[in-house]
Amino acid sequence: MNAEPKTNITLKKRIVWLFIVVFLVQTVIVGRYAYVQIIWSPQLQKWAVEQWTNDIRISARRGDILDRNGNPLAVSGNVERVDAFLKDINDKEKSKKITKEEIAEKLSPILNMTKENILSKLNKKMSNGAPVACVTIARRIEKEQGNRVRALKLPGIIVSEDTKRYYPNGNFLSQVLGSTNVDGDGRSGIELQYNNDLKGVPGRYMGETDAYHRELPYKIANYYPPKNGNDVVLTIDQYLQYYTEKALERGLVEYKAKQVSAIIMDPKTGDILAMASKPDFDPNNPVKGSVNESVKLWKNRTVNYNFEPGSILKVITAAAAINENLVRDSDKFACNGSYKVADRIIHCWRRQGHGIQTFPQILQNSCNVGFMILGERIGKDRLYKYYNAFGFGKKTNIDLPGEEKGIIRPIEKVGKVELATEAFGQGISVTSIQFLTAFAAVANNGKIMETHILKKKLKTDENGNTSVVKEIQPKVVKQVISEQSAKKLREILESVVTYGAAKKAYIQGYHIGGKTGTAQVVENGRYAQGKYISSFAAMAPSKDPKFVIILSIDEPDPSNYYSGSTAAPLAKTLFEDIFRYWNMQPDTGEIANQNIVQEVIIPEVRGLSVDEAGLILKKNKIDYEVQGNGNIIYDMSPKPGISINENTKITLYLGVEKNTSAMVAVPDFKGMTKKEINDIANSLELNIVFMGDGIGATQDVPPKSVVKKGSTVKIILEQPED
Repeated sequence: MNAEPKTNITLKKRIVWLFIVVFLVQTVIVGRYAYVQIIWSPQLQKWAVEQWTNDIRISARRGDILDRNGNPLAVSGNVERVDAFLKDINDKEKSKKITKEEIAEKLSPILNMTKENILSKLNKKMSNGAPVACVTIARRIEKEQGNRVRALKLPGIIVSEDTKRYYPNGNFLSQVLGSTNVDGDGRSGIELQYNNDLKGVPGRYMGETDAYHRELPYKIANYYPPKNGNDVVLTIDQYLQYYTEKALERGLVEYKAKQVSAIIMDPKTGDILAMASKPDFDPNNPVKGSVNESVKLWKNRTVNYNFEPGSILKVITAAAAINENLVRDSDKFACNGSYKVADRIIHCWRRQGHGIQTFPQILQNSCNVGFMILGERIGKDRLYKYYNAFGFGKKTNIDLPGEEKGIIRPIEKVGKVELATEAFGQGISVTSIQFLTAFAAVANNGKIMETHILKKKLKTDENGNTSVVKEIQPKVVKQVISEQSAKKLREILESVVTYGAAKKAYIQGYHIGGKTGTAQVVENGRYAQGKYISSFAAMAPSKDPKFVIILSIDEPDPSNYYSGSTAAPLAKTLFEDIFRYWNMQPDTGEIANQNIVQEVIIPEVRGLSVDEAGLILKKNKIDYEVQGNGNIIYDMSPKPGISINENTKITLYLGVEKNTSAMVAVPDFKGMTKKEINDIANSLELNIVFMGDGIGATQDVPPKSVVKKGSTVKIILEQPED
């Protein structure tokens, strides 16, 4: 009687639990269905689309970089790339239709890559150990290579468009142009500075494909064309750049220097016409040797490097004194070789002193004592006012990456000693572009211009029509000194080249104004022994300058490191090229009309044939006549070692044997470097004994004295005026 009700209760419980289980199962199924259809659906659709479509990124053509006259400096060529879709490759490998080794073996000879390198890419894993979806096998391959890869019809291997950067002139202007990385983005120089303008906007191609990712011909593809980058036109003049680099390469070798650099600027516009440093690199192959060594060569020393300017800074001290009416040409400065400032004795470069000098003479002679006295007149407040006005201690904001801003002391830390040394060029650091920008203000009647290397940006539409996107106009930053002060200073700077420390830059008939400077290299806050930077800042024509230039030689041979003997003559060769290029004719102005004639030393040619002697004399710009009979030069008049004007005619006397008792004249060695003295003395078979350091000052055997070969001449050297 009681068993039946219990059975019914148990059955009902089982039915309830069954309904609960069924309900839960249905709920899970419906929930899962809802999750798949609603939540997971977009991802599933994306995966499905990826399985039957190609979605390829199409690189935009990178804009060209051109010089101011439209000459190409950096261009982009149409090439191709090879990518691998690893899911397709793995599926085919599982079905044993093809292996990764077989794919790598077929691609290797076409792509000029090792089989192992390709296999490492095909086996690439994510950090969690799962295979990656897609890898790039090779970029920037030629179209012929791409067509050969297509012909293989390998599963998962896709060939698409790519671009490659070419620098048609190799290392020409390399540190200004910079280079691009593997993705085509700029990593230094103009390529980095204007990367967003140059690179454009990538396009996309989307189309349905078969299992091998080959496009299905009956399906409609979506194509979004890339927007090509803008062309960038620089202020650089390709020909001036060539002459600059040619001069720097010569200076690097001739002076055994660590680095040589130069900038040419239009002072009226702020346009950079040439900018270079040597050694440099080839942007077509930017990494050579170690990465660290390569990165050092990428740096543009004229912008990215601070150095102590030395005596070229005296131009700014002089500008401040002239503009503040603190000095007149007739003012006298007494230099006995040193000057006491506070409790310290500071020496002039010329230990025996310059004596009594006028204001123009202290700049011509680069007298440290004269400029210490001038610094006291100006005072630190006024001097720092001009430092700030000329832009020292802050960036010029030239449109190149990595610009340094120079180093100047906080004015509150400038005492009497610091003021004295800064007045003649020690204790302050500048960049080449910073100093040239300031120097250009003197050339531009006191107006400092905004320096720039971009001239304009160009856009080319799909029809090939070119339009200007942006064009840079000259911009005056400020008037730092008056027009009258600038004119006065230019006159003095011209006398420095004609009569003073920079006379080895003088070219007869041309107005050139400039200032030399030789400064010790600062390492770890101290002056490095035996390491110097020789600099020369100049303008031409000095009455109305068309260009300004700064040339620096970093760590030249210690036997000849003075700026007047290195940077000045190197700049002269560059001036000559510039004058010819611009067809600038000689000017018969007041200073240029002093008829300063170049002198040459008669070389030893006795014992040579007439033809051999003639070649040597012609090279030295010496005319000659021949007298007597014989087949060799027996004697000559004047004697070897005598200084004569260029194109002077000398007499060669012929004989049949060598003159064993030939005498030579002792040259005037004053102003020559050790190397120059030794070279001439060796050619004349004279022995030299040096005393002191620097350039020739006095000699114990007077110039033009006729002596026997093998005679000894003692020469006292002294440091030159820079």
